[in-house]
Parts: sequence; structure tokens; C-alpha cells
Amino acid sequence: MKNSFKKSLVVLSIALMGFTTVNCPGKKDDNTALLLGAFFLLNQPPEYTVVVVGTLKDSGGLQVKDGKVTLTDGDPAFLSEGQTNLSDFTSCQTDSYVAATTNTVDGEFTLSFRVPTLNGKLKLNAVGSTGATSTTSCATVAALSPTTFTDSLGAEASVDVNLNLSDRENTNQFVVNSTGYTIQLKTIRVYVKGEYNLQNPTVGENVCDGRRLSGSPRIVSGTLSSSETWSGGILLQGTVFVSSGVTITVSPGTAIFGQRGSSIFFLQGSTLESVGTAADPICWSSASNLGSRFPGDWGGIVTIGTSGATRTTANTEGTSPQPYGTGTMPSTTNVNMAYNIIEFGGNEVAPGDELNNLSMYSSNSVLNHVQAHRGLDDQFEAWGGTGSWNYILTTGGLDDDLDLDEGFGANSVSAGGVTISSFISHKYPTLCGGSASTDPHGLEWDGIQSGNISCASAPGPVKRCTTATLNKFTMIGAGIAGGQVARLREGVIATLQNGIYYGFASGPQARSTVADPQTTVTIAATVRGDLAASTSGSDGAAPSLTNNGSTGVTESPITSDGNISTECGFSGTKPDYTLKAAYAASGVGGAADGKWWENWAVFRAR
Repeated sequence: MKNSFKKSLVVLSIALMGFTTVNCPGKKDDNTALLLGAFFLLNQPPEYTVVVVGTLKDSGGLQVKDGKVTLTDGDPAFLSEGQTNLSDFTSCQTDSYVAATTNTVDGEFTLSFRVPTLNGKLKLNAVGSTGATSTTSCATVAALSPTTFTDSLGAEASVDVNLNLSDRENTNQFVVNSTGYTIQLKTIRVYVKGEYNLQNPTVGENVCDGRRLSGSPRIVSGTLSSSETWSGGILLQGTVFVSSGVTITVSPGTAIFGQRGSSIFFLQGSTLESVGTAADPICWSSASNLGSRFPGDWGGIVTIGTSGATRTTANTEGTSPQPYGTGTMPSTTNVNMAYNIIEFGGNEVAPGDELNNLSMYSSNSVLNHVQAHRGLDDQFEAWGGTGSWNYILTTGGLDDDLDLDEGFGANSVSAGGVTISSFISHKYPTLCGGSASTDPHGLEWDGIQSGNISCASAPGPVKRCTTATLNKFTMIGAGIAGGQVARLREGVIATLQNGIYYGFASGPQARSTVADPQTTVTIAATVRGDLAASTSGSDGAAPSLTNNGSTGVTESPITSDGNISTECGFSGTKPDYTLKAAYAASGVGGAADGKWWENWAVFRAR
């Protein structure tokens, strides 16, 4: 294990500078910040992250399919500060790379916690529904009961934690003493804050980790009122606003780091011109130390254009919400990105109010070879507007990977929809850290904001529902409960073609509620998966599903996941999304045009 002090002093200086509010860039050759960054790391208290994967069984040794395992602090306190809800459900789906239809009785749970010392005691409580064992069908299991098992023996168990840094995967580090139920440990992993053992980094990983930078980054904060060109290292502090009429041009190879809680808003009338190359990608990342970056470290990028939406005078998310929805289509391009990586964004600015890696409101966007990685909320989300999107990669997101809403479509109101081509969605297992949302979908497409019966009567300038086609796609789930391949609703007009999906909790679904216009979904014969498509809802206009796709995918269809399922992106190999021979077909899958993600994209989980 190599310490980040030895390989990434520049990023350490960025982390240190994130604690200051002084807005004055240092001289390029001044190494003071680097030395201070090293001193800062060496004087940080230790912290250990522990990820436990186990199976909950009742007193008879049967897996509990509908239960909940909760970890709480011991006496004296052992957990690091800020941990209040450490629990996981043992639902009817697994957290592993297994087709949901072939393994529904696992009772598996994952708990992730942080501690400041190697030894201590915790408490563990487990609850389960009556009859929720491996002999009970998921369809007949009652709702989760807030009590212990029916034998009343499921009292709080004591947990002895004894971390061994020389053998970090030894399950004896986590010993549960319980009666009435048992915990069968599958895996345990221990990570040390500040250590960074990335093997064989890609070009993008080197850029994102600051290995190509020298000297101190330029600090950017407040409101930018004139156009600028960015290069080298940039540190964002707080909420940065780019004023109307201002263009920010980002040079190839630039690394932009977001201080915890920071974000950047491109206000209506401003432009982001961020065009990198495969040899010199542009990275937007967290300013946290290497090895200590996690989903939600910073807010990500927010753009506001003049391409309209089905609402008018609406407000964006964020601590300082901004209006959007005005303007008519077509409009000039306000977002142009190529070979960009946006990672670890989506911080929660208020309860239930999270930003995303890339949020586009009423924007006219051009995205070409763009990756969103390890976002806490959605990876890409668009409200209205239009776009030309090709070669889009989403990896390790904890909520939706591609979210479209409020009339996203072509660049004229009367024209057809947008085609998004060459798309890859890859969910990471829970052992990689972070808590997935209750519904971590691959796609979540809404035609119009809730509460409007007709798209044609929308109050905003766009008088149509979201209309989009996804062409040449590969979507790999991690069996996380609640996650669908696609949730398509609120009058969306969606077409899926030339694609393959595997490993989600449920298949594509066309949905409607009483207030929705009709949802129309077409799945072409060139789409295959492991779970069938379905419809839900008959109030109002029942959803229309034309499904010519097929099931029969019984294993992960990609050549290699790069050991993501076991090493979370830190092994020497990288994913290969080329389809295996059994599933390959001309023009099908996200890799139909070759290995376009190779060498420039990133894959490490933290």
C-alpha cells in the first residue's frame, strides 16, 4: 500500500487549501503549499473504513429475505463522528453480480463504517418479517416488521472489532456474539485513510489525481464576471457563479478540484467550453485526499441555458437556487464537453436536495466522450433543453445514471427526439462504499413535471414530453435492491434499441399515474436482457409498451468488469465492455464502435 504523501503532494496541497478562504493564487514555482500539504497529512488522525458483507439467518439457520441489520455505537463510543444510520436491508435481491431471477434467498447485507482506532465494541440489531426465510416466496413476505424475530431472541448483539492491518480481509476482525439469529460473514475489507494503492492508473486517473500538476492550484470562488481560460490546477471554493455573457474555456489536461460543499453554476447566458483529448482529458474531481474521496464530496457542475423546458420560472437545486425554463428553442450551445471526467459530485445541500455530477437545465449541450463517475445522486440529469450526446460513460453512481425530464428533446419544439448513442452504465457493488439510493436506476426518464395532464398544455415554452432514443447501449447492474434498468414515466416518448442489460433488480418499466400524459415506450428487437420489461399503472392514460426485445442473458455479457466486483477499480486491470461472443451482434452494445473509453476514463472507487 502506497501512501498518497509519496505520490500526490499536489493534491494534498489542494486538500489543505480547501480549508482556507484566501482568494490569491500561489506562484507556480512556490513549493510551500506542497510542504504544508505533506505536513497536514502527517498530522491527521488515523481513520479506518470497514466494509462488512454478511448473511442474516434466523434461529433455524435460514436466510432472512426481508430483514434489516443495524449497527450502532458501543460504550464507550467507537465510531467516528457523523455516522448515525448504519443499516442495510436483506431484501429479495442480492448485492452481488448474480441475475436477480436466479438468486432471491441470499439474505445478504452490507455495512460500511469508519472508526478512529483499531479496536473497539459495537452493537448490532437484526429484525425480520414473519416467515421471511429461504422457504418463503418474495411475493408472500409481509412488510418489514419493526420487531425482532418471532422467537423473541433477536436482542442486540455485541460486536468485537479488532482490525489487523497485516491481514485486512480476515473475517475474524469482526466477531458477532448473538442469540436468536446468526450473522454469517462473507467478506470484510479494511481501508486506511490516506493510503492509495491504485495499480496501473489510466491517463484520466493520473489527471484526476493531480499527478500531472506542479505548484499550487489557482483558487476560484465567488462570481466570475469576465471570460477566462483555465489550465493546470483549479480549486473551487464555495458556490462559484459564472455570469451571463462569460465563457469559461478549459484547456486539455486541466484538473479542477471541488472543495467539500463547493459547486459551479453556469448561469443563463454563460458558456462552458471544456474540450480535452484522449491523451489529455479534463477532470472535475474532489479536493479530498487521495484514498479519501467519496461520492458527494462536492456539488458538481450546474448549467442553465435558454433552450426551454415544460416549466417556466422554476428553480434549480442547490444552496442558492437559480431560475430556469425561460427562453425558446433552438438556442446557442451553452455546454460543449469532450473527453471530460466528472467525479465524486452530488453533495446533499439540504435533506432530500442533492446536486448531481452534471446538472443541465434548459441547456443546449454537446457531450462527446464524457464520463460521470461515483456520483452520490444522479450522474447526468437534464431538465428540458436539447443535446447531442455520444460516447457517454457512467460508473459507480449511487442513484440514476441518466435522468431526463421536462421536455428534453430535439432543438425545435416540433421536431422529433434526441438520439443518445454509445452509452455505458456500470453500477458498483456496495462493498465499494457509499449508500445507494432506494431506487438506483440505470435510466429515469420523465416526460413532463408531475401534475400536468397534457404536454401540449405545459406552461413553459416546450410543448412536448421528453422524447429520446437510446442507441447502442450496455447497462450493468450490481443487484442492488430497488434498482431498475429503466423507469420511464410521465408521458415520456422513449425508444431503446441495439442494447443489452444485466444484473438489475427489475427490468425496464413504462409507468403512469392519474395525472400523467400517456407514456409511450418502444423496445426494439435488438435489445436483450436478463429481466422482462413491464408496465405499471392504469389511471389516466395507461402506458403503451411495444416490446420486441428478448430475455435470456444469464451472465454478465461484458468481456471483463476489471475486477470492479472484487477490487472496486484498484486492480491492475480495467473493464472491457466489449460483449462476449454469445451476446455480440453487429451494432449492438455500448462498445459497438470499439473501446472508446480505453486509457482516458477512471475506475477507482474512491
